[in-house]
Amino acid sequence: MTVPSLGNGITRSIPPSEYPRWLGMLDSPTPPSAHPEFLTDWMGVRTRMSMLPWAPQELAGTVAAHHPIPDDGYRSEDFEYVALARALDVQTNLFQMIEIGAGWAPWSVAAIVTCRSRGREARAIAVEADSRRVEWAVRHAEDNGITVRVAIGDHHSIESTIREWRDDDSRPLLIVCAAAWHESGELSFPKVPVDDMGAAVWTLPGTDVDYRGAHLEHSAIPAVSMRSLLEGLRDPIVDLLHVDVQGVEFELLEACAHEVQERVLLMAVGTHSRISEGHLLDFFLPRGWGVIIESPCRAEYLMTRPTLAGFTVQDGMQLWENPFLTH
Repeated sequence: MTVPSLGNGITRSIPPSEYPRWLGMLDSPTPPSAHPEFLTDWMGVRTRMSMLPWAPQELAGTVAAHHPIPDDGYRSEDFEYVALARALDVQTNLFQMIEIGAGWAPWSVAAIVTCRSRGREARAIAVEADSRRVEWAVRHAEDNGITVRVAIGDHHSIESTIREWRDDDSRPLLIVCAAAWHESGELSFPKVPVDDMGAAVWTLPGTDVDYRGAHLEHSAIPAVSMRSLLEGLRDPIVDLLHVDVQGVEFELLEACAHEVQERVLLMAVGTHSRISEGHLLDFFLPRGWGVIIESPCRAEYLMTRPTLAGFTVQDGMQLWENPFLTH
């Protein structure tokens, strides 16, 4: 009888007690200064508060000098920042990442700003399906002195732009207005208010109902394959794949597992249901991946919903390490 073997016996987890040390690795080398329109964080990243409808506007003009434990008060928990620090803790001249479900591209911008302050090159692809948030991402990057190229149009045009950007030294950030999927083409995406960050490429078959039970108008949007995105980066090794796709994370990563295993060192996956978390563990652990951080999502089982992800009130995260790749 063959005994199952899950994980790899090599990956070292990061417990919460070590978060302060990891967060310290992201500290700006020079003390950040306040600006009336922005929240400036301890990494030196400026975020325009008026751009984000749900963000506490009183944060504009302030400096967040302390590490975000347990969270930053408007966007993310400490473990997501630790995931970025862990990905950056590789001594190479070039850092590369892909951010899927990027919103205003906070992680891509943070990575580029952090690398720039240390004299290190960084390149990132941020993928966002909502054109309004693509505009946010462009503005957020420019607010932080980052030049941007935007890929728009059908999937053929977008893939052509990705190939061209690969050799563009002047713009370290490519923002892709599309959904990331296991194959290129078109997907149906809901039209939601701009402050609704929970839209996903999932609709109850034969209806206009999303995973939360909301009746929404949908439109066709371009979808770009994971392979096309990975091939848009110069170095064969991608340091970080950040995925936040509101409940379809397992469907996406299962279908793209071969490409991801070939190219990605670390994978930070936002999770949106307990079943999705279990599927990810059941799928990637037997393939030798190791879990560095796991913070389960939180749900409130009130009313009725068409999916388990519809009950989630606080996203979780799994940070995975691929032990088969090294720089």
